[in-house]
Amino acid sequence: MKESELILGKREIQKQQVRERILDEALSLFSERGFEKTTVADIVGQCDIARGTFYNYFPDMNSLFDALINQLNQRIIEAIQHTRKQTDNLYDYLYGTFKSYFDLIGSEQMIQFHIVNQAYIRQSSYQSDLIKVIVKNLNRDLKSDLNIKAFNEKYEFLLLSYMLVGSPPELFLATHTTDINLSSEQLATFLSKLFYKVLME
Repeated sequence: MKESELILGKREIQKQQVRERILDEALSLFSERGFEKTTVADIVGQCDIARGTFYNYFPDMNSLFDALINQLNQRIIEAIQHTRKQTDNLYDYLYGTFKSYFDLIGSEQMIQFHIVNQAYIRQSSYQSDLIKVIVKNLNRDLKSDLNIKAFNEKYEFLLLSYMLVGSPPELFLATHTTDINLSSEQLATFLSKLFYKVLME
């Protein structure tokens, strides 16, 4: 490998490391203060980078927030794909999908991030192209492979897919902003039983 290629490779690694540091510090600040009360100055101060460096990676704060949501959605996609490969029946598919989601957002930091930034997360999530991928994959799985009996119209499967995407965050927020203390296993089991009963009636 040429020296110029090695240098270019190191630069790309460094750029990726800076981007990851910005995302990590943003998640920490958004969780602590909320999106509205966090500024570019706060983030560059935490990262110890120049303001111009921030704008090399993100044009504005909304883009940064969207990048965090996309990062989470990508992990959800990977978890659902893994679950689909490991299961051959509807209940296990539902449980594995819900459990993966609750595990991904179950850390103290992620809980606080979701509680403090509810409105922004909803807006960013449903505008995300990755959410469309998640819905598309769920829609495909439900229609083709899992022997669903309750629905047969295309729009019904599409709406069902959106319900499967939207229900876990709302249940998660409801239980973590009240005095209900349930594990990810309990939440996943409840939703799996609920949807399974409806789908297989």
